Amino acid sequence: MEQDKLENRALGVSSIEENTGIFGALYLRISRSKGENEDTLQNHRELMAEFCREHDYTFEVYEEIVSGGKHQLEARPQLQKLLRNLGRYQAIFAVSLDRLSRNGLISQIIKKECIEHDVKIITPTQTFDLAGSEASRHLYDISSLYASMEYEMIGRRTKVNKMQRARRGEHVSGRAAYGYWRNPDTRKLEVYEPEAGMVRYIFRLYLQGLSCRKIADRLNRDGLKTQQLHDFQPTNIQQILSNPVYKGTLVFRNRKRIKKGQVYRYKIVETIVTEDAHPAIIPTEEWERVNWDKMDRGGATTLTRERPADKIGDTLLKDLLFCGICGRKLKVQKNQQGTLIVKACANRLPDHSKARCANQGIRLQILEHEVLTEIHRYQGQRVAELLQQQGRTSTLTDLHERLMLIEQQLRENEKEQTELIGPALARKLPYKQLKKVHTRVKQHPVLQKARDKIRKQIRDIATLPPLDSKTHRMGSFETFQSLPVGQRNEILKQVIQRIHYVRIMPEEIRKQSTRSPERQTYPFRYTIEYA
Repeated sequence: MEQDKLENRALGVSSIEENTGIFGALYLRISRSKGENEDTLQNHRELMAEFCREHDYTFEVYEEIVSGGKHQLEARPQLQKLLRNLGRYQAIFAVSLDRLSRNGLISQIIKKECIEHDVKIITPTQTFDLAGSEASRHLYDISSLYASMEYEMIGRRTKVNKMQRARRGEHVSGRAAYGYWRNPDTRKLEVYEPEAGMVRYIFRLYLQGLSCRKIADRLNRDGLKTQQLHDFQPTNIQQILSNPVYKGTLVFRNRKRIKKGQVYRYKIVETIVTEDAHPAIIPTEEWERVNWDKMDRGGATTLTRERPADKIGDTLLKDLLFCGICGRKLKVQKNQQGTLIVKACANRLPDHSKARCANQGIRLQILEHEVLTEIHRYQGQRVAELLQQQGRTSTLTDLHERLMLIEQQLRENEKEQTELIGPALARKLPYKQLKKVHTRVKQHPVLQKARDKIRKQIRDIATLPPLDSKTHRMGSFETFQSLPVGQRNEILKQVIQRIHYVRIMPEEIRKQSTRSPERQTYPFRYTIEYA
């Protein structure tokens, strides 16, 4: 008996009663897409347990939350396990036939396996003796066909209903976006302030010139987490910045499942856009400005981005260098000696010819020196103003905003821990909820440490003597030069839109070694497009 229990755990099933009478597999399934929940599953569990007791049946339970219309058996892991172990049972117990499957192909697989193993399908209202009765086989086929047709009909009605509700501005699919919650009464999104502040902070940092990678690093350093309690990744920041939900716009895409070769794909057949569907977290003008800026920074999909900072380190002109011939973004990389260089362009020209761009590279340090000299000459005052903006007032504002976000997250943590720690200790929570509690507990001291550090920084700034603005302006460029290269890059992005670089060499010079003095000193030109 102990061996059987251990085997049951390995199979992901649970033994309910001692083996007397007919011994079978009890299969329980609900579908969240049809509005069913854990209560429905519990009702089915109790109903079938009572039914089996009345008829002296014993069973092992297989449970899953998945749509019955899934056409791939791999998408039904518990049903797959049941069929794999079908030789152990005399019957399959289910609330109804459509709980086993609403897909014709899967229904026939179940039928075939039951015939081969001489296993009956028993529901509270019917018994299908598939191996011993032709009438049962015909009735099974008819019932399965009806379940499949009903599933398709329900799917069509649900899709039409969703589209109509989307046009009314209701949130009808998926999890609510970060910063929102779905009001069950109005079915519309409403602002969830503990997360909305984070969204506003992300947009503000991006407008200050920070990249998605640096924004994610900053949030992670403060111990802040995504909705799923993961560390922020650059892709999370990208998705937040580009999601129109934050300007109050609801987008619903009607998709159709089609087969291409051996793979099923979803094709968008209609897109419904509803303006002012719910309260905006980000003003429309700010959202549009951020997304236009994203296009300017990243360019079109054909443009090449510079390597991530963790490979070559931060560079002064990161994301600012563009080819003055073909317009594509230029790469910065290290050569064999470890020197940073602007790589030769060599992209195909945009005139649809086979010719490639002949723009040659240069040592990054040389170009940086020239650019900084020009900025010092013509934009020194602008740099001074930006440095003043990033001075104490700006720093204090940023620190207070970070502190507010961390304290909000701490309050959320404490609330969730209070609600879940009791059931967790009593082992009454499912695995996902237990994992969530564990993550919250681990996150709490990280948040507390970040909070204490920021509070100290605020106190330190408050005790500094008043700043002489004239002296500050006089030494502004020297101050700029002393900043970390990443911070200088962020400031330059507020001054410069693009740097268009050109260096076309004659063939005889281009063929020379890169160590050739004539090639190294060959002139270049650049144009700065100021913001």
